[in-house]
Amino acid sequence: MPPKTSQKIFAAGPVRCLTLCALVGTSALRLSPATGLFLLDLPSDPVPDHVSCNERLNANQTKSLADFDGPGCISHIWIVAGRPDGSMKMTSRKMVLRINFDDSKEPNVESPLGDFFGIMHGLDYYDINTPFISVMAANGYNCYFQMPFAKNAHIELVNGPENVSFFIQVDWERYPGQEMKEQRRFCAQWRRENPAQRYGDDYMLLDADGPGDLIGFFLGVRLYDNTDRWSHGGAENMYIDGMADHPAYIRGIGGEDAFGTSGGGVLHTPDTHLYSGMPYYYTADVGEARGAQRVVGYRFYPIDRIHFKESIRFQFGSMANDLCSIAYWYQRGAPRRFTNLPDWPLMLPGAELPKGAVDRPLPDNGSWGLGVLLDNAKGEAVELALAATAGNQDIKSGSWIEKDSYHGFIDFDRVHRPKTRGPGTFYSGKAAEAVSTIEAPADMTVRVRIAWDDRLVLRVNGSAPIDFGANAYFRDRTVEVPFKKGPNRVSVVESNEAGTNHGGWVFAFRATAPDGSILIPHFSK
Repeated sequence: MPPKTSQKIFAAGPVRCLTLCALVGTSALRLSPATGLFLLDLPSDPVPDHVSCNERLNANQTKSLADFDGPGCISHIWIVAGRPDGSMKMTSRKMVLRINFDDSKEPNVESPLGDFFGIMHGLDYYDINTPFISVMAANGYNCYFQMPFAKNAHIELVNGPENVSFFIQVDWERYPGQEMKEQRRFCAQWRRENPAQRYGDDYMLLDADGPGDLIGFFLGVRLYDNTDRWSHGGAENMYIDGMADHPAYIRGIGGEDAFGTSGGGVLHTPDTHLYSGMPYYYTADVGEARGAQRVVGYRFYPIDRIHFKESIRFQFGSMANDLCSIAYWYQRGAPRRFTNLPDWPLMLPGAELPKGAVDRPLPDNGSWGLGVLLDNAKGEAVELALAATAGNQDIKSGSWIEKDSYHGFIDFDRVHRPKTRGPGTFYSGKAAEAVSTIEAPADMTVRVRIAWDDRLVLRVNGSAPIDFGANAYFRDRTVEVPFKKGPNRVSVVESNEAGTNHGGWVFAFRATAPDGSILIPHFSK
């Protein structure tokens, strides 16, 4: 595809000129210096259009609000629902917004109405001021994400158990006689979990297939677990392109750090800034010595882009609290749904909704058995792995805890996170072993690609160990390994030091057969 002709865009304020080149065909989103919004490859001759209405929805009624013929692009949605005097409680959590593009059987957008606009916990209003989401007094919800479509777009509201009135305006562009070259579609998905796991699997915000770009999220926390601060459950953990050539792993420190704030996630003044903030912070009196925080934070990624070619798994550190979230992203094609919305009573704050209750099955990327902690303060575990005798398949016998792979990623913190107070604490001077089995259809030489940091040793079928060496950063290396026909036992020993990612203890594994097929490991004792 030929590159688009360079064009100049002038920004408001002090006069400045920036040149934008070769946007067509680029794989990741970029930011417009004029608007602060993401650049998409849209037709050059738009015709502005607009729809507005004032409607009343009866209880449990579904209302189609707009059906647009493509090609086109939604540029702004404004809606006011319920009563600004607050006499209708939890209205924002008792209505669902759905948007479908291009005859998609699954919705591209599915969220309680308020949560889509960053208003969480069933509240009606608090200030949000960003280039993408803006909320003003008296429940004025605004969204400025560009939502392109080639064939059509459908917007609907699904009402809950109460009658409600609302106003809505949708601004969009249509492109008569023009082609929509942009292949990415806007997606958004809400999820909730109560209680989330403490010192275990982190809270999942997103699991998506690429190519695509994570563009932002809101996270709401209602504290019930006083074992530690809500923010000491940890922050963002992003597992990117685990089965691609160059995986990436991004790990935060404390929960509040993800939103650009500080101070341990306590005693904050609510604030809203350009790309990150905590617009809602309230301490509830729950009859205990310490109050319980109710928090909402957000983060957008217009500059520090989060692009994924093959997949992304996005999780957030948690204690046993009530968590809810909305993730926004662009991707090619229709999204793969990773969760369903629960029934109305289970959408409300405080209702019990454990992990997996409404989540959909995720792609089978294999599983591994994670073993016991190994002392490695002086390199003992690594030396043990390097000195393992032939035929001894696992360096340490014992109980194995099976964990599914996140698109090729295995995270030892899912089993070995220290149960101590602190922001995203980690073991230092330790190592652990992960084992799995790979079935090979014939004797062959397999290309094994592993991405990791710290020190890593690989062994296959108890043969001579392969020392992958030590990485200060999360980087990948590929080696060729002989596999036999039938089951092949794979062992990975990885150390865990502070490194550059606050103790992240992760590796991404891919085994490729000579014909290019991927061999998936599945744990077996």
